[in-house]
Amino acid sequence: MISFDVAVLGAGTMGSAVADHLSRRGLRVAAFEQFGIVHEMGSHGGSTRIIRHAYHESPDYVPLVLRSDDLWLELEAATGSRLLIRTGGIDLGPQNGTVVRNALLACRTHNRPGEQLSAAEVVKRWPQFRVPDEWHACYDPQMGFLLVESCIRAHVDSARNLGATILENEPVLSIDYGQTIRLKTHRSVYEAAYVVVCAGSWTGKFLSELNLPLVVKRKTLSWMKVNTPEDFAVGRFPIFLTDTPAGLLYGFPLFGHPGLKIANHHAAGPPVHPDTVDREFCDEDANDVREFTARHLPAVTSIVLDGKVCLYTMTPDEHFLIDLHPQHRNVVIAGGFSGHGFKFAPVVGEIVADLITAGKTKHRIDKFRISRF
Repeated sequence: MISFDVAVLGAGTMGSAVADHLSRRGLRVAAFEQFGIVHEMGSHGGSTRIIRHAYHESPDYVPLVLRSDDLWLELEAATGSRLLIRTGGIDLGPQNGTVVRNALLACRTHNRPGEQLSAAEVVKRWPQFRVPDEWHACYDPQMGFLLVESCIRAHVDSARNLGATILENEPVLSIDYGQTIRLKTHRSVYEAAYVVVCAGSWTGKFLSELNLPLVVKRKTLSWMKVNTPEDFAVGRFPIFLTDTPAGLLYGFPLFGHPGLKIANHHAAGPPVHPDTVDREFCDEDANDVREFTARHLPAVTSIVLDGKVCLYTMTPDEHFLIDLHPQHRNVVIAGGFSGHGFKFAPVVGEIVADLITAGKTKHRIDKFRISRF
């Protein structure tokens, strides 16, 4: 029997950070990853993820993203890896909408820099956009993007250097909960005093007894050909999140790819199963992006240079799920990150390490408790 202090289910976005932060506390950690480190089967495909401080989902996220920002920079310095690229960015949309208004509220609540811009000011600063007169924007100078593969590998390498065991291509087949938890894989049987379930779209599989309201959605990312690439370079074009009738369309400056990455955060679609979802990107998957760029980014063509499929794991209120298991207090759950969780990975690692070592955390996580369901 192979024994550890903590077994972590998943070594992706959250699992890699959890393994790192638990290892920093001196615990013997094993992280079980059913695929390899960095893959395109879950939620972290697509090479880049946004980090932003003007958080329109709720001002409650701002202290967490600020702590996470600091931890990303610390990890960057410790590993020598480039992880975060600061570009500045805008929340953009109608004056009677909630996205821009809530982004400005988050800035005011936490005394963060957030500049309100009229439609004319947006177009003057970034003439690549076409913006209706009745729209406005919140400019966040701290907005940027994280390099997905580098971030995950930095957490994994840090955890390994601290003694963690990272078990790739080793899915957990069954778990027996108890004072000591037993996990079975096709290779061996393991024991751990604690388990962290942060398996992304497979989280519900290990917690069926709780009947958690987690829904997996298929989401697509498109890289569109642009006519004037120099106008969309980092430093000349911002990250953007745009409140439209079709959903929240977001995009990045050109980086590491000849196409402009754009996606619809709220694209409709039925629930899917992560083991059977259609993982093939098709041309029709970019239709909402094409409609958006035709209206608002005329230098972006309708030609898709690349496309990918990733998965969202959604809670009903689109807030995270971070809590102790209600029946097994040696089990921590971290899931339901609903398409906006990547930026929070290091602070989630810190929170989980707090819950295991102290049973509580200084971070405010009441919004993420299981009891709200």
